Amino acid sequence: MTVIRCVTMQKNEATLLEPWILWHGAIFGLSNLTVVDNGSTNPHVKDVQKRYEAQGVQIIRKYRAHKDFLRKGEIFTDIIRGWDAEDACDFALPMDCDEFLAFFLDRLSVDPAEIRAQFELLKEEQATLITDRLLLNVPNAPNYYRPQSVPRALFKAHTIVGLDRGLHAPQTIYPERCVRTPFVHLHLHNRPDYEDIRRFARQKLAHIAGAIPGEKPRAGQITPENPKEGYHLRYYFQASQEDFLRSYLHTPDIYAPVIADHFRALGVDPAPILGDTAAPQFPVHVPQNFLTHRRLQDGSQHEYVLFDPLSYAHENEDVVKDAFYGIWPLIHYMDAGWREGRGPNASGMEPFLLQAAVPTV
Repeated sequence: MTVIRCVTMQKNEATLLEPWILWHGAIFGLSNLTVVDNGSTNPHVKDVQKRYEAQGVQIIRKYRAHKDFLRKGEIFTDIIRGWDAEDACDFALPMDCDEFLAFFLDRLSVDPAEIRAQFELLKEEQATLITDRLLLNVPNAPNYYRPQSVPRALFKAHTIVGLDRGLHAPQTIYPERCVRTPFVHLHLHNRPDYEDIRRFARQKLAHIAGAIPGEKPRAGQITPENPKEGYHLRYYFQASQEDFLRSYLHTPDIYAPVIADHFRALGVDPAPILGDTAAPQFPVHVPQNFLTHRRLQDGSQHEYVLFDPLSYAHENEDVVKDAFYGIWPLIHYMDAGWREGRGPNASGMEPFLLQAAVPTV
């Protein structure tokens, strides 16, 4: 039996920690999960860790300082090397606590058995494994996600050389060969409460002087060599909530209620994670478990299209050969193919239109 071990680091993730444990416990087993606690003070988080530690989840509490967060890649590397020394697993998966693993080729799947089966297919690969597809939840729009291409790490046993703090650049004993996995990370970063987003961004920027507008530098803070460090987190202090929500209004995304449905099946209420704002819900289930979606006019009209990834790749050789869009042709369709009138599926099925009573974000 293939054994996959998964590790995350978190601090005071009161909303996401238990869902993360339940989601990945259903895939890998609770005893194959490791949570590195980075100094949590929240009583609920402490209780969650204590309860699941009793059920087999490993909780590591010795890395409590912010400087340990800055060494996350090194700490994960040491943990994974320890697993290798014990021959404890076939794969090691480092993740953030707002990331949830799924499978996405011709369709989107959150089924634990299907996800595990994909690891079986990777066991013979002698390569650096890269998962470079991500679905970012659209804020205040439950069931809607924006596809992005962002590399994430996955290691076969006995192959790790190093890992960066962001988990984006895995180094292995196979530097000359990379293999793309069929997985996708569900990045549930956009919390329903904008102040929650800011609070966690502030926590991660604590070491950077001047990172947050209007705040004076404090003792121990640094000016990083890379001036762009944390730029994506600084954005939340530069943009109002209205600007933040507006930035998603006219960007295509996908509609995938299967994710919230899976949370419910695990006994998790998805509302604290994805929000409970009223958003259009397409009334028909599709076998692919997702539809591409865009807002039209003033945002009150919603267009849904059945997208066939394999057909689109077959019919658009230029997209497949493109260094960026070839990673995930779905992104090309949303960025350009939709506007250009390229066919999203082989059947010629027409788009579906829904009219909302009021514009939604």
